[in-house]
Amino acid sequence: MYPDSVCTRPYGLSVALSECPSCGSDFLQPLRCEAQSDDAVLVDLRCPDCHVWMQASYTRAAMRELDDRQSMLRESIIAAYESSVVEAMEALAACLGEALERDLIGADDFAPRRVARQA
Repeated sequence: MYPDSVCTRPYGLSVALSECPSCGSDFLQPLRCEAQSDDAVLVDLRCPDCHVWMQASYTRAAMRELDDRQSMLRESIIAAYESSVVEAMEALAACLGEALERDLIGADDFAPRRVARQA
């Protein structure tokens, strides 16, 4: 069920969904869920930081809380990514502006490249 290169450790009900019991990471990933009863769900979790896999039973309310936390974390990751893209584009635009001012770019820089024929 689990890859051979990954440490598998079964944990009981004491495992909190808020952090990895092995390394304390906030990024627990639910991989598979299986309903056990009306309010209990058996969940396979993976920590992407320390690569520990665990299996435990949680209430549906705890799973909703995990889903809400992951949505908030996803939004913060997306915001950081978008900020990084903006910074990179601004830096590229500044470099292009400087190259244009110094007349380092010409029309031939935008011409299609010719592929050399091989004999």
